[in-house]
Amino acid sequence: MSLMKRFEDDGDELSEKAANAAWLDSPNERIRTLTAVFQECGERANVYHDPLFAARELVRQVSEAFRFERMEVHMERLVHGV
Repeated sequence: MSLMKRFEDDGDELSEKAANAAWLDSPNERIRTLTAVFQECGERANVYHDPLFAARELVRQVSEAFRFERMEVHMERLVHGV
């Protein structure tokens, strides 16, 4: 597998974990899970030529996925009156 494909797969997988974290009820659970995802971003970034750039990009993708999913959570709660 090429590194580009691996990077794309890493971003997708980590973003999915972050999106799932957005649906957790407890803020403590969300931050604990998100922290673990950020740590995993750093660990996975070490296999790439420029680990700092890779880590920044993975964290950016993860952050965007989490923010987008939290907006979905808020919208769903507004619609359903929760």
